Amino acid sequence: MESGDEFYKNHEFEDALTDYLEVIKLDRNRDGIYEKLGDTYFHLNELEKAIKSFTTAIRLHNKNYELYSKRGDCYRRKDEIINAISDYGKAIQIHNEDWSVSIKKGECEFEIGYYEEALQDYLRALEFKKDDFQFLEAIGDIYIKLDKHNLAINHYRDVLKLYPNDIYMYDKIGDSLKALGKFEEAIESYTVVLRTKSSESYLYDKIGDCYQDLDEFQKAIQYYQYSVQDSENKVYIYDKMGTVYFKIGDFKNAVEEYSKSIQISPDKFYLYSKRGRAYQKMGVLNQAIINYSKAIDLNPSDSFSYNKRAESLHAIGNFNKAILDYKKALELLGIKYDKILELTDDRDIRIINNMKNCIDGDAFNDN
Repeated sequence: MESGDEFYKNHEFEDALTDYLEVIKLDRNRDGIYEKLGDTYFHLNELEKAIKSFTTAIRLHNKNYELYSKRGDCYRRKDEIINAISDYGKAIQIHNEDWSVSIKKGECEFEIGYYEEALQDYLRALEFKKDDFQFLEAIGDIYIKLDKHNLAINHYRDVLKLYPNDIYMYDKIGDSLKALGKFEEAIESYTVVLRTKSSESYLYDKIGDCYQDLDEFQKAIQYYQYSVQDSENKVYIYDKMGTVYFKIGDFKNAVEEYSKSIQISPDKFYLYSKRGRAYQKMGVLNQAIINYSKAIDLNPSDSFSYNKRAESLHAIGNFNKAILDYKKALELLGIKYDKILELTDDRDIRIINNMKNCIDGDAFNDN
């Protein structure tokens, strides 16, 4: 077995495997041989054989936590995450002071959305490595998933105490502050990153979002314009700019920005719907109808576009087609005609009232 160990040490795994198999032929009960065999199969990526070897080793030494951990590694590499978590859990039950097993279990749990469980495992690991910035950051990331942003911020700030130059922590802190509605503080945090990473277009995008949430629309547009220059997702930014222009009543520029998005990505139905709404607000109803129709072609279940096309048809006096679209919008919203009197949603009531006016031959009222 010594020659096999030497081969293994030198990463000559095929030769190591040959020697270990010879040892088993001579002595199937040789102490430690199945663990060595499992290790070798793992390095050769023969995972089923590795699992089988570790299982035999566990049967012989069922209090050896490292065997469960190693078999867990095999399951993890096979993307059998639940089995991996189970084995890491068994290892921890036997010996809970090996922080590396807790981290592996936590990583697996995070991967499949078991955030509460992942948190407990990372916190256990942190007891043994209190100043590990990676653990602190990972715990912060878990708190984000759990929508506990104040706790996330605390852990990101703990990272900064250890590594003050880790500027991306300010990015994460900014995200949490933004989620908490602390937009001005979020802008300050993002700006710290911008001082050294001025080419990061996504940061201008995030700052633009904050200014939009603060109703500081001109600043939002300014930062979106910075962002779009180098952004890999220009469609997304042009869409946001169109939305801001729409909010401030600049429908002409809204149409231009939505058109830029559509030119890049002509298959997104909601862009036509938004551009149609801007045309409708401008009173260019034929263009509004064309855009709503395109949105419906791309997404036949788009109740919004049916309703807005109905409004535009109604406004130009095409009552019959408008009535059909109002009905279709209600149908897509799941509203049955015999339940109309029970409606409480202002949007639904508006559709009903518009349809009634249309049936009565009354002009469309956009107020």
